[in-house]
Amino acid sequence: MLVLVISGQHPAVGADVDWDTHLALSERYDDNITQLSQKDLDRLAAPGTGLSFGCGSLATDKEIVAGDPVRRGRFAITTPDDYISIPQLATVVRAGWLDGRPTAFGLDASAYRYSENAIKDHASYRFFIAQPLQQKSAHRTTIEVSYNAVPYDYLRNLRSLRAALDISALPCPACFDALPPPRREATYHKSAGQIRVDQEIVRKRLRLAVTAGREDRNYNPCFDERDSRMPFREAEFTWDPLGTERLRVRAIYRREDLHAHGDLFVPDGFNKNDISSRRDIFGGEVRFHWGRAHHMRTIRLHYEDETRDYGTTDPNDVFHFGRIDKRRHTTLTARMDRGKGWSLAASGERDINRSSFPATPGSTFDPDDTTDFTENVVQFGIGYDFEFGSSGSAGRLPGAPRE
Repeated sequence: MLVLVISGQHPAVGADVDWDTHLALSERYDDNITQLSQKDLDRLAAPGTGLSFGCGSLATDKEIVAGDPVRRGRFAITTPDDYISIPQLATVVRAGWLDGRPTAFGLDASAYRYSENAIKDHASYRFFIAQPLQQKSAHRTTIEVSYNAVPYDYLRNLRSLRAALDISALPCPACFDALPPPRREATYHKSAGQIRVDQEIVRKRLRLAVTAGREDRNYNPCFDERDSRMPFREAEFTWDPLGTERLRVRAIYRREDLHAHGDLFVPDGFNKNDISSRRDIFGGEVRFHWGRAHHMRTIRLHYEDETRDYGTTDPNDVFHFGRIDKRRHTTLTARMDRGKGWSLAASGERDINRSSFPATPGSTFDPDDTTDFTENVVQFGIGYDFEFGSSGSAGRLPGAPRE
């Protein structure tokens, strides 16, 4: 990740408002951008597999590449890996109209531009308001309300019964393997709102943060059955055993309950996709922070373990009935401040998912959904910070990044 950061704080008219702005440009390498299984990675590497029609196309898979079940619009990407450029903007306005309790209004915006696979290009936005409830004390409480939106994102190409119904080409269940429904590009809009309460329990040593919210996804018409809402809640303990922020330990538990509520009539005997699932996520993090002012060094290790239990009770949904996913995500990050606002950073991430299914005799059709995959991301960064004003010396204020 190549990062150029410009940060400025500008006191507004009067001394009650501070404006903090950050600009960044990041570069990263991802070796599996759509989280393909090894089997699909091998398929993509075969010549001529990068053929795709968008949702609403009247072309059938048979018309795309006659007689070849592997090359029937399986992929819209041309390479499994890619380099991504990410320009970012983060700005926070802090108003001091409440004595000792500055209110923060923030906006974060990021754009993701893929070098080889433009279909994956997307943007994300976050708006938030954060308010401490007390003046500086040993038990300060802060409430933050935020909204996140991704107007467009591409998942992968999936089988679409809706597309088959629209073109009156729905195959009979008995010949499903020989002539399955066509694949289309699955894209969606995502939004999420949440409220977070951050409570300091022991001054400079122990904090508890609890979060509750809901994420909604709205897929394109070819995949209405995948529309979903997902309530979630999270608890996070942060412990600074030395009281100096030199060593910090975090423990996190998150629960997500995804409920698919899209509408799609599916005749009996066909695969009924129900992506509803319950997700339990346990996470831990250790951060070491040392050095003198403007020459600090930081190393952070973060780990998450997720169990995803699909909840459909319909045995016709052979790719979700009784399915359990085990997912592990590890991140190692290092940062070095070089003085005069300059810093260097490097990180590596590894994401692994393994799916288990009950026996489904009589079906040889491979699932298109994300199943077993391994994804690695490598990042490198160089940054520069500068500040105007004195509010940065007041410690972490509402809306500041949580390190």
